[in-house]
Amino acid sequence: MSHDNIELMVDEPIPGHYYWMLLKEETPDHHPQAVDYAQGPLPSYSAAMMAGIAALQRRADERAEGGGVPVVTAFVDPRADFTDSHRGGLHH
Repeated sequence: MSHDNIELMVDEPIPGHYYWMLLKEETPDHHPQAVDYAQGPLPSYSAAMMAGIAALQRRADERAEGGGVPVVTAFVDPRADFTDSHRGGLHH
């Protein structure tokens, strides 16, 4: 991970409880630091991933207001079902 990059990670510390974190390498020892994270569990891996992408988009939007930083874009199918916590996948 480079100093300017932010990594999105999804973790399931308890079965069926998914959390997203945005990590940035900010310390001299190169250990990533959490710069944003889920305030509570989400029901599936997909829901946590999409919430993390939304948080990443908000960060990009805030940075773009001050300069020419590329904005993250993602398409979410409005028909997607994020409620399946057993498989963590998208279902149509």
